[in-house]
Amino acid sequence: MSVARQKQFFGISVIVCFVLLFIAAFADLQISNTFINYNSVFGTMFQSFGEFPQYLIFVVSGQIAVAYALKVQETTLFKGLLAFSGLALSGWQLKQYLNEVESYLLSVQSNSDHHKAIGLANSDGATTALSVGKAYGIWIIIFIILTLALQYWFNRLELVRIKQLLVIAIFASLTVWFSLQVNLGLKEIWGRVRPYELNKSQSNYTNWLTINGVNGHMSFPSGHTQAATLLIILSWFFQGKTQKTWWVIGIVYGALMGIARVIIGAHFMGDVVASFFITATIIYIFRILYYQYVIKGQTLGERDKSRLEAGV
Repeated sequence: MSVARQKQFFGISVIVCFVLLFIAAFADLQISNTFINYNSVFGTMFQSFGEFPQYLIFVVSGQIAVAYALKVQETTLFKGLLAFSGLALSGWQLKQYLNEVESYLLSVQSNSDHHKAIGLANSDGATTALSVGKAYGIWIIIFIILTLALQYWFNRLELVRIKQLLVIAIFASLTVWFSLQVNLGLKEIWGRVRPYELNKSQSNYTNWLTINGVNGHMSFPSGHTQAATLLIILSWFFQGKTQKTWWVIGIVYGALMGIARVIIGAHFMGDVVASFFITATIIYIFRILYYQYVIKGQTLGERDKSRLEAGV
């Protein structure tokens, strides 16, 4: 997708998000009370599995580093360090995601066993976990299968494409990391109570414009929505129609996650809309930086080379 088209869509999203945030400033509580359903399968599924894009980008980026290390003609030390670093990043992020999924699924099972709503979960801290043996066994099996599959795919690509993907992976990883840090920082500063943390009279409710300070509450902005919206970044690794398809999928997935978080009572509408907007803005900034300093830089470099060869 061209830069001009991305600017157009980003401009539209800015207008939509501001309108929704204006509505949320006055109607967050009413919207939440209307749509909350702690037994929602839709909300529970997105809560349990939905944050995978945030981890997937790191996993893919690490595997690209491994593929580059195997293909590039450099010293053994460099190849070994790069391959090890790539595997470590990929493996660690996969383990982090699996830990999260295990925690949520065990919460669902516990809720079901105790005749509670299946979607009730503590979004700010895990309370249950699998045994160490089971957890690591599942992780190792999935990691081996994932590594073999991705390396088989990357091995079929030319070195020039792997080099391009490595640069994209660096920008993609920086985008995810920066997005995560901004989201976590705002969560602590805002200190907004989640819908399921409201008291019976709901007197501890504050709108999204209110900064409460660090108090242990982390409703604003939504971490799940931030992680889901990062699926847009996956489109960077593809070309042509496939890139456009994944770009659209990323936007739709981020929106669905936002809806799911409101339904399951983990966030207000203002939390998810702000999260989508902030994350989309960060993605847009890093994508423009990639175009300016990589794509245009390469084009200018080729022009300079042609001029030198022509004696200009």
